[in-house]
Amino acid sequence: MKIWDSIIVGGGHNGLACAAYLARAGMDVLVLEKAAKEGGASVTEEPWAGYQVSSAAYVVSLMPERIVEELELKKYGYDVKTLDPDYWVPYPDGSHLSLWNDAERTAESIRKLSKADADAFLKFDEYFSRVANLMRDLLFVIPPNLSFSEIPSAIRVAAKLRHWTRKDIAEVVRLFSISGADFLDEWFEDDRVKGALGTQTILGAWCGPMSPGSAYVLLHHWIGQVNGVAGAWGWARGGMGAVSRAIGDSARARGAEIRVGAPVRRVLIQGGRTTGVELSDGEIIHARQVISSAHPSTTYLDLIGSENLDSEVVHKIKRYKTRSGTVKVNMGLSELPKPTAWDGDTPGDPHTGIFAISPSLEYLERAWDDAKYGRASAEPYLEGVFPTAFQPDLAPSGKHIALFYTQFGPFELSNGSWETERKAYGDRIVKIMEDYCPGFSQSVEHVEVLAPPDLESRFGLIGGNIMQGEMSVDQMFSFRPIPDYGDYRSPIHGVYLCGSGTHPGGGVSGIPARNCAQVVLKDRRRSKLRFWQS
Repeated sequence: MKIWDSIIVGGGHNGLACAAYLARAGMDVLVLEKAAKEGGASVTEEPWAGYQVSSAAYVVSLMPERIVEELELKKYGYDVKTLDPDYWVPYPDGSHLSLWNDAERTAESIRKLSKADADAFLKFDEYFSRVANLMRDLLFVIPPNLSFSEIPSAIRVAAKLRHWTRKDIAEVVRLFSISGADFLDEWFEDDRVKGALGTQTILGAWCGPMSPGSAYVLLHHWIGQVNGVAGAWGWARGGMGAVSRAIGDSARARGAEIRVGAPVRRVLIQGGRTTGVELSDGEIIHARQVISSAHPSTTYLDLIGSENLDSEVVHKIKRYKTRSGTVKVNMGLSELPKPTAWDGDTPGDPHTGIFAISPSLEYLERAWDDAKYGRASAEPYLEGVFPTAFQPDLAPSGKHIALFYTQFGPFELSNGSWETERKAYGDRIVKIMEDYCPGFSQSVEHVEVLAPPDLESRFGLIGGNIMQGEMSVDQMFSFRPIPDYGDYRSPIHGVYLCGSGTHPGGGVSGIPARNCAQVVLKDRRRSKLRFWQS
């Protein structure tokens, strides 16, 4: 009877990365993915003949160079181009703002709208870069659980942060508690500037820019890097499926086996520890450890089962917040959009960066006002990327792809359902684009609308939350996903979590996977030591 060292449930990017790290450490690893292809939400699919679309995840930002190098991802086809400008934001009056990867260049763009805000941006960039660097110190930390037995671990974490000053700690705590709007008001005057910078206060979050804690959402997206450029976004050649494929190939090169079309029904548990998994078809596969990259709620309540958990643990995981207002809208176009606010070449800046409709913080807040009462936003926030501006062969000759990340569309609508709202919502995105890019509606040939229920059913993102759970202060670090189990371990011996529902949270980063692998390897060494001492 074959007994694997580790079975990893879920072949999303974190599951694949965890497999790669464990395989490189010499472990015998099997990845089980329920879908027909690996990648989870980081996939490239063909919704229309000849179109290669990044269906869910669509840009790279939070993947550290450390992981790219350790897993030798470039050797396996990882090729990411920095999006520049970061954001290209048009306004109804025909003006626009470009947020570049270079602070001085961004300040010059802002100067067209406000000299005071241009000067403030340079100080803002310096401040935020420092705070982002502080938060990067925490990325590869294993969060200690809040118990006396974890005091040594807490001391080790504190030692890594010994260069933090009182002011640093106060600023980080403040960003977790104030709204993005209040934070931006401290720095800037012009509504257009605040609207452009405020886009990242709501990405993947169930809140508006005026909600307490949304300032941290802005910071979370600032800690990423692409090709050494802090806070940048990147387009992966071949789409997001190429990112997953590179990670999977890295794992396979070290001996990991990856099976697709293999949904796991449950984790097998005997005497408080795992013995493997059972697949949906009844097949039993034995293993010493089971590592889940699935959503924490799925892992605890479905795979482990509430009957195998203490009632307090069940209570905690049931109150884990995983709401979402994310709606992904993918389109096939006959031509790239031509904004009124742009008189340059096509493709140009609006197509080589992220195209965002966010004229003010009030615009974003109104979009949120609709959502919190169960309505799809009448005027959603949208940001778009145009992959064919970088790689024309992703679409048929002469055709183009537009990928729109939008907010807000609640999982459950107060009136009607997504069965009827999908088309209406897609039409709304087309109209908004038409307002800024005359002729856009005539260019639209295909539309795919993925509402929160679709993100849940297709990619296992409960509630449609792209972060595998809200990034609120009560669900971060030692509290992610639940208190007492923030260290990637679960209440069942030998069962671990490695997905975005663990520290440091969502985004295509691979960091939860790397951290979890370190914990698994540490426990494995301890287990061997106990065996030889017994």
